[in-house]
Amino acid sequence: MNDTTEPQTPADGTVPPEAAAPQQPQAAPAPPAYAAPAPMLESDARTIAMLVHILAAVALVVTGGTLAFLVPLIMWLIYRERSALVDWHGKTNLNLQLTSLVVIVGGFILGLITLGIGLFVTVPLMVAYAIYALVISIVAGVKANNGEYYRIPLVIPFIK
Repeated sequence: MNDTTEPQTPADGTVPPEAAAPQQPQAAPAPPAYAAPAPMLESDARTIAMLVHILAAVALVVTGGTLAFLVPLIMWLIYRERSALVDWHGKTNLNLQLTSLVVIVGGFILGLITLGIGLFVTVPLMVAYAIYALVISIVAGVKANNGEYYRIPLVIPFIK
């Protein structure tokens, strides 16, 4: 009578699968450490910084100023850690587009509060600021393409 609890090995020396030592679960590999994004080439940074302004100007015209803030916001979020120039120009144009949006919304609200009479004053002001935003975006785009850190005047600094 055999009182051992160990399974018997066959004569050929192989170990049956149920008798093999239990497999230890393998530890998951450690996640890679966070690596900062690679910096951009200066020429690429100038191009992206210029595109922030030019595409925002196009979006200003196409959407009537209501969604123009999305272009600099998206481009700034994507490229801000790769270039100080793109970070600067992304923030400045985002402030310009947000200020433009405030002028448009504020003008319409003020016009509606005055039962439409105020629109005679606010609509020309909104159009004037939209033209200013369009022109200054082109100027800032040229400055960005030259590698200059241009500060856009007449904006509310939402993002510093």
